[in-house]
Amino acid sequence: MRLRRKAVICIISVLFMVSVFAGFQDAYAKDGGAVVETQWLADNLNNVKIVFVDNWPSAKESYEKKHVPGSVYMGIGALMGTISPNPPDKAQFEGMMNRLGINNNDHVVLYGIDGESVFTLGAYWLMEYFGHKKVSYLNGGLAKWNKENRASESGMKVAEAGKYKVGATDESIRIVADDVLKNLNKPNFVLVDARGTGEYKGEVNNDKNKRVGHIPGALDLDYYKTNFNADGTLKSVADLKAAYESKGVTKDKEVVSYCQGGIKAANAYFVLSHILGYKNVKVYVGSWGEWSGLDYNKYPIVGKIAEEKK
Repeated sequence: MRLRRKAVICIISVLFMVSVFAGFQDAYAKDGGAVVETQWLADNLNNVKIVFVDNWPSAKESYEKKHVPGSVYMGIGALMGTISPNPPDKAQFEGMMNRLGINNNDHVVLYGIDGESVFTLGAYWLMEYFGHKKVSYLNGGLAKWNKENRASESGMKVAEAGKYKVGATDESIRIVADDVLKNLNKPNFVLVDARGTGEYKGEVNNDKNKRVGHIPGALDLDYYKTNFNADGTLKSVADLKAAYESKGVTKDKEVVSYCQGGIKAANAYFVLSHILGYKNVKVYVGSWGEWSGLDYNKYPIVGKIAEEKK
């Protein structure tokens, strides 16, 4: 009888721990944290500022046809010029927030045409960099919202101008090329290449870089395959943890993500920082677009000179 009781207690304890771990991501949705689910947003439409983020004409058309009620459209192309070797532009960011009707104390929910829309978490990183305190990401995006037949609007919403002011930027989440270079051979420094295997191996040159390949020591962790399910929702905490830790991306290290221009890298940053709870994660904003064009004698690559640039 005593053994049976101990066994029952053990099973209950295990099930409790499993439920806690599995529910880690759900906890965000309940308090409006970094990740929110569609039901949470439906229940809080009047308490938040909702922003649809993208940069492709087709996505803008989708927004105009059908979007979450009250949401405004951010064409991140107006900010993408700031994802470069230089710090993102403060005045440009303020202008965008004011056009969208956002104020400093607003709780902003960002979403895209689908969950894995690359631009959404790029906007999230920018808002965090500029010190915005209340930002959430809608898991599954517009695709999940529409699939659930939730209320929607059409047309282009014009917001009343905001009064946004940027204070101090958060430089702890940004890193520049020279700092990457200084840390390349340190054992507790790890680089995450979020672009994709073709670009990582130097087989693809989507952006006509001078050189193709990757930064020495970088790990090939495609932003989409690593972080998202086939339906565009975020993978479970267990799957995300396994994906990164199996490659050696662990909490005890300084982690820097990069891609072509800082956008896909922001997706890796978001998962590591806000879902897995890593404390030391940065985005190399210049990314491969900058690194591949620098002096090879100083900034090494694993790759070759691109054929079209010979």
